[in-house]
Amino acid sequence: MKVKAYAKLNLCLDVVKRLPDGYHDLRMIMVPIDLFDTIDITFDTTTTIQANRRYLPNDDRNTIIKAINGLRERYGFSDQFRIKLNKNIPSQAGLGGGSADAAIVIKTMNALLDLKMDQDEMMAYGKTIGADVPYCIINKPALVSGIGDKVEPFSFVCPFYLFLVKPRKGVSTKLAFGNLDYDNLKHPNADRLKNELLACNYSGIIANMGNDLEQSALRLVKDIFTLKQELLDFGFDHAMMSGSGSTVFAITQDERLIDRAVLNFQRKYPFVKKAKIIDI
Repeated sequence: MKVKAYAKLNLCLDVVKRLPDGYHDLRMIMVPIDLFDTIDITFDTTTTIQANRRYLPNDDRNTIIKAINGLRERYGFSDQFRIKLNKNIPSQAGLGGGSADAAIVIKTMNALLDLKMDQDEMMAYGKTIGADVPYCIINKPALVSGIGDKVEPFSFVCPFYLFLVKPRKGVSTKLAFGNLDYDNLKHPNADRLKNELLACNYSGIIANMGNDLEQSALRLVKDIFTLKQELLDFGFDHAMMSGSGSTVFAITQDERLIDRAVLNFQRKYPFVKKAKIIDI
């Protein structure tokens, strides 16, 4: 079975507070985009994973293997799988690549083995793999809260375009959260952004986008600040980081601007992508 694992963007990420257990209470607007990994899963005599990126681990450090092994422990199945992963979503990018892979594998295992998990059960299990996995199970534009486990999907139609660029250096999610200055967070308003998206108020959308994790990520990867300024100077209406970074994305209503940007930025950065929000 061949499946697609779609990347996500954070249009808004508010770190509400740090919780006593070390996790963080968040309020976010997350959307899936047309960037995806392809995973081909077939039955075999042993479980193996082959990937097109040498840096990817082939044990429980890989979210795909972790998800399968955890399900095997829960449900007691003996089936083994050959997994081929074509990785297009960059790592340490704030695009949820590992979480997307785990989420689609959970859904695929549920179908292949008739595990009879409903959506809530898949999300609850996904939470044990990673904080973004419950969202990736839903895989629709959504208001996401808690530690990422509360997902409220909504649909909107608004004509704007996205351009993604990732500098060579990535950002560790653990370090991005660990270096936050809580007294100086901007707390972008996710609820207000949702309303502006539903109303298709482009200026209101731009005004309410923001990411509290930029504060610490900028100190870890200086290229993020440089890249944001380059995108604004190029003519984009807004530029910000997704998730814990280091991918920066820009927004415009001029599709021709993105086509010019692809030609310009691909000369300087290892990953560029013209993207659009999808609603599967």
